[in-house]
Amino acid sequence: MLQRLGERTYLIKGSPNTLIHETADKIFVIDPGSEKDRGNIITKEVTQNFENRKIEVLLSHSHSDHVAALATLDQDITPYISEQEISALIDIKTRKALTYSASAPSKMLYRFVDHSPERFKPFKLGSRVEGVEVVDLRGHSLGHAGFLTSDGVFYTGDSFFGDRLISSVGVPYYADYEGAVSSLLKLKELLCDDYVVVMGHGLVMDCKEALNIIDMNIRLMEEMKERVLGLSGLTEQEITYRLLKSANVNITESSLILGGVTVRAILSYLANEGAFQTKVDERGIIWMRVGR
Repeated sequence: MLQRLGERTYLIKGSPNTLIHETADKIFVIDPGSEKDRGNIITKEVTQNFENRKIEVLLSHSHSDHVAALATLDQDITPYISEQEISALIDIKTRKALTYSASAPSKMLYRFVDHSPERFKPFKLGSRVEGVEVVDLRGHSLGHAGFLTSDGVFYTGDSFFGDRLISSVGVPYYADYEGAVSSLLKLKELLCDDYVVVMGHGLVMDCKEALNIIDMNIRLMEEMKERVLGLSGLTEQEITYRLLKSANVNITESSLILGGVTVRAILSYLANEGAFQTKVDERGIIWMRVGR
């Protein structure tokens, strides 16, 4: 069932949330999601509520939980995604490598769906797609986009997360630490009092609520960086294990791989800042705090 958020924008609840944005002659579906029946739900809602509108899709990024439902939508629908993400979307091997840094056993993988490359149109971060503003919110992934509709609904995708998701994963996924922090600070500047804010995974909020959660995410990013700084003399995987253990979450192969992406992003940032150097021994690459 559609929930109205703005004059022309509606919500289909889920994890991730899906937005339906109406223009004069089109319906834009923002992040269709992954459930196998999601495409049928979206098609039914659009058919029942909007007449004679072409459906097109805007994707915040290429992670399968946001895009797998494309396989259940009409093949004539055109999906748009950022230039940086399109290669991952049309090639499963690329998407697996970007998400997990390498191939991974199938039991660790989220549902991956193949997509035909000729279906997709790339957009530039910072551009517009027929009146919808594409906001550069890279960090969670290398070409992550947010979408701001003309009626003031801001879909922020996975650029920040709520308490519940953070508590469940311990170390939220970010491929680019510096980019993620930059995007959080950008959101603080962009959010206006009259915007409705929709996270990919979480609640619909007003700007005050969103800013509080963004501040919490900024603190978390700083805390993770400080924890990593305090774990000198360990491999990346050992650091990841300790961060997950301190967060009191269930540690699995998948959580170590995904959390390790964030830890490597932090380590890379700190190494570029001159705070870490590396050495190699039989355990692997050892990260050493400079000056200790």
